This record gives sequence, structure tokens and C-alpha cells, in this order.
Amino acid sequence: MFEGVTHVICTTGTTAFPSKRWDGDNTPELVDWDGVRNFVSAMPQTVKRLVLVSSIGVTKYNEIPWSIMNLFGVLKYKKMAEDFVRNSGIPFTIIRPGRLTDGPYTSYDLNTLVKATAGERRAVEIGQGDKLVGEASRLVVAEACIQALDIESTQGKIYEISSVKGEGPGSHQQKWKQLFAAAESN
Repeated sequence: MFEGVTHVICTTGTTAFPSKRWDGDNTPELVDWDGVRNFVSAMPQTVKRLVLVSSIGVTKYNEIPWSIMNLFGVLKYKKMAEDFVRNSGIPFTIIRPGRLTDGPYTSYDLNTLVKATAGERRAVEIGQGDKLVGEASRLVVAEACIQALDIESTQGKIYEISSVKGEGPGSHQQKWKQLFAAAESN
């Protein structure tokens, strides 16, 4: 399965609350913990970089308001997966986005109800230490993952990301390098 693969982006996840999306054992424990653990365990040690998409709030899942989001364990299992990746021996970067916007609108939540989009929020805020809150455009998260694969300084690091009003870095690697570096200096 991994023959010739040198870089991997893992974006697995399910809804935080019970819904039809949980049919077929698609629960946070089985997706965010067992799924990630099994996936990473199957990777050869020759993978040069793994980028894991997790979630803001994973280190605070017992604190309000995060404990509400974690009622069914989604943040706890994402944190367990992060810890597994960190201890796997595979070079990694972890991206923790805020609430995802810009579709697809497949969940049964407020995001889908209001068809939440980033709108004018294309600029990117990156932090460390699980301090950021807010929303993150799926487009911005995808670009952050792609950029992290090639920016050496992100290896072995964890970043939170949210979308804020303004123009974003797009696919300009130097701008992403500056954003990641600025997060480390704060």
C-alpha cells in the first residue's frame, strides 16, 4: 500500500456527536484513535513526513467549552492519536484547525445548517500551545498541510490554525514559512 510513498497527509475524522455518520462503526474512537493508530502502524519507516490533521482543544478536552465538544470522546481520541504519531518514529507535523468551514456540508451540525464559509477570512493565524480558537477554512487547512510537507522547520511540531479576515498566503511557500516561524516565536 505504501510502495513509493514518501509523504502522507492524514485527514481522518468523524462528527463529534452521534449522527448517521456514525453508522458502520464510524465513531470517534474507531476513526480518530483506532483508524489513525492502524494507519500509522502500517506505514514503513521510510516515510519522510506525516502530516496529521487533528483539532484545536485536544489538550483541554476536560475544560469548558471543550468538554461539551468532547462529550463522546472526539477530542480525547484525537489527542491519543497525536501522541501515537509523536511516538511512532515517523517524522511528523500536526495541524490543529478550528471548526472547519467551506464544506462539504455532510454533517448534521450548525456548520451545515448555515453553510458556513470562510468568506473574506482567507488570512491565516497560526499558533502553538492549543491557545487559538475560531474557524478554519478547509482550503486553508489543506494548503497548510501541503506546505508543512516541504518546510523542514515544521518537522516535529504542532500548530493550531484558524482563518481570519484578509488575504491569505495562498500557495506562496515563503509566506507559509514566515507564518510557521512566527508561531514558534510567540
